[in-house]
Amino acid sequence: MDINLKPVTAAAAGIDTGGEEQYRILIDSITDYAIFLLNPEGYISTWNTGAKQIKGYDAEEIIGKHFSIFYTKKDIDENHPAEELSKAIAEGKYTEEGWRVKKDGSVFWANVVITPVYDKDQQLIAFSKVTRDLSERKKAEDDLYRAFEELKESEERFRLLIEGVTDYAIFMLDPGGNVATWNHGARRMNGYEANEIIGKYFSRFYSQEQVEEGFPDYELRQAKEHGRFEDTGWRYRKDGSVFWANTVITAIFNEKKDLIGFSKITRDLTEKLQMEQQLFRVNEELRESEEKSRLLIDGVKDYAILMLNPEGIVMRWNEGAERIKGYKSGEIIGRHFSTFYDRESISKGFPQYELRKAQEVGRFEDEGWRIRKDGTAFWANVVITPIYNGKKRLLGYSKVTRDLTERRRNEELMHKNSELIKINNELDNFVYAASHDLKAPITNLEGLLQALEEDLGEDLQKHEVLLKHMNGALGTLKNVIADLSDVTKLKHEHEAPEDVQIRDMLEDIKISLQPYIEHTGAVVQCKGMDFETLRYSRKNLRSILFNLVSNAIKYSNPDRNPMVKISTTITESGVYELSVQDNGLGLAPSQIGKIFSLFKRAHDHVEGSGIGLYLVKRILDNSGDSISVESEEGVGSRFIVRFHQTKK
Repeated sequence: MDINLKPVTAAAAGIDTGGEEQYRILIDSITDYAIFLLNPEGYISTWNTGAKQIKGYDAEEIIGKHFSIFYTKKDIDENHPAEELSKAIAEGKYTEEGWRVKKDGSVFWANVVITPVYDKDQQLIAFSKVTRDLSERKKAEDDLYRAFEELKESEERFRLLIEGVTDYAIFMLDPGGNVATWNHGARRMNGYEANEIIGKYFSRFYSQEQVEEGFPDYELRQAKEHGRFEDTGWRYRKDGSVFWANTVITAIFNEKKDLIGFSKITRDLTEKLQMEQQLFRVNEELRESEEKSRLLIDGVKDYAILMLNPEGIVMRWNEGAERIKGYKSGEIIGRHFSTFYDRESISKGFPQYELRKAQEVGRFEDEGWRIRKDGTAFWANVVITPIYNGKKRLLGYSKVTRDLTERRRNEELMHKNSELIKINNELDNFVYAASHDLKAPITNLEGLLQALEEDLGEDLQKHEVLLKHMNGALGTLKNVIADLSDVTKLKHEHEAPEDVQIRDMLEDIKISLQPYIEHTGAVVQCKGMDFETLRYSRKNLRSILFNLVSNAIKYSNPDRNPMVKISTTITESGVYELSVQDNGLGLAPSQIGKIFSLFKRAHDHVEGSGIGLYLVKRILDNSGDSISVESEEGVGSRFIVRFHQTKK
């Protein structure tokens, strides 16, 4: 029996049609047909009332089982179930009649239609399988055949048997195709009385077009050649109305193999066709609705939107979920959603707790760490909502996840910045107090030291070295206090920027450092200057250059004369870079991150306060600029200062 179903889409596959309850009720209401879905490997994924009635299994008993469970051992040994799926894919549909096995082990004669289901990308996602129990029809055919065999003994018995059937039109044709017998089912279905139709050629049940094409004659030739012929199509009643009929014509031979006529069994399938058409329309509407829903959900990229079944297994996966969590849909669908949780949460049963709370309260929201495919953690906001059908049966859960890692990081940074501001303010207050409160004691120490020198008189020469060290220590302390004063002034001074000639400022700095330069034999020069002028606070730019150049000379390698190169360049992004490169001692990697901190020094054997580079960084931080360093021990260092210049 050819049911003539068209290929269906994923909405009919039960693979989450968005909870379309009407569609499920419609399928479940069909009891004459077993209508269910197989996944691409042949495992059962849906089960309707008709399937339960025909085959005897409840849904929970059969879903997840391979459909070969309905076949005889002989069919399974011959790999017949797999061949059916292959033919369905190759031909677009597979139709067959044969014996199938019920739950209780009994067999029935089944008409089976298997249709492949494809998604919008023409990827196979399932098979629809429609089964009709034709045991009665098979029995009628078998009874008819036996009746013919017994015709010589009891023709009257045969006539009574045939005429007793009212749901089928069962009649005989002579070898030429003329109606020879006519039962009550034929009269009811076709509208002719026996005396109106017997002796007439059976083509009058067909359309004029089919008659002109010779289709009735073709049916008889096929039945004679193959023993039987089956067809489904439109047939005509006496009053001209049409009905959708399934017809089986069987050739009847005598013991000598001579053709003595044909049996013709017709079933009115108009209601079935209407049901199929209605199902198709519903399926198309569901497909369109599902497609709109899918496009809407898949278009959301900032949220991971997924569906879980009642046990927490992932059933749907959108593009946002792939972007946030890292899994492709094929990698995660079918796995439990606890995959996204750390081991501690899993061991405490937190994923299951979320589902329970969602059911109890109607919604569950949480923020916490979740795990991506690559093992990294992200801070997630999660909302889980249970989904029920019209009968309040739990269908699953929707789960919406948002990555709030950046927000949490910003909150932590704001907290740290707040702490740092507090620390910096306290440090500024300390530095300010220290730089001012120490000036008077140092002045007193200088006065006392001078008085001591005067009191020593003739003994002054004996203590000259010690006094020299004391004066030097006081001088160093005065320099530190002066540097601390410069640091505290940064917070309160706001000098207007001006156009500063870098070469001229460098010459002025070289004059100030002349004793250092002469003592070390240093060479300070400008090379590769992409820009000569910088718009900046003159005082602050001098402090930056002075500290960088003086440090380059101060921390020189004793094995070679200091070489200091100043260069400028403009990056593609418009940043002005000034670099100071030396061939000095260089820095260990562990020291690079520390040298811009207050009182941090990389080389303790060289005299210094540990304030200079800290001062440079504070100046640049205040102006929104930056400094970095590239260095190698024993080779030298290169300090890069980056200025963001605005148009005048």
